[in-house]
Amino acid sequence: MNVSTEQPGLMRKFNAGHVVAIGWVLCAAALAERVPRFTSGHRYLLCHASSTLDHLTLTALALVAAAAVAALVGAIMMQSKESHRPALPFVWLVVVVALLVAADGVDAHGEALATQLSATPFTEGACDYAPQDYVATPGWFFW
Repeated sequence: MNVSTEQPGLMRKFNAGHVVAIGWVLCAAALAERVPRFTSGHRYLLCHASSTLDHLTLTALALVAAAAVAALVGAIMMQSKESHRPALPFVWLVVVVALLVAADGVDAHGEALATQLSATPFTEGACDYAPQDYVATPGWFFW
């Protein structure tokens, strides 16, 4: 008995290279939106530096990096004959998008915290020598 292993339609045309390309384009766009030079987000001048905002920024960047790695890992797994299922490319792209949504959520939380911290009155003598300038990224999923 001869069983065909060909995948129908779109599934057959969607390969590992597509997963990496789409994933990395999304990650590059997410990274570019986090560079203040390329975007015009809200600017917050904070009287005192906030290590929490620094941690949130690093967490968001780590999530974007994890999305890029997930795209690559998904493509590598697709190359394996044992693990190739028709929906596998789309599963990995959902993982990439979920990590990017999480990064936007972390950024949205950072902006809410910056809004709260910037509500403190700015007094010249009471603030740090160099106030922290925090630029919130606009994000795709949380406005």
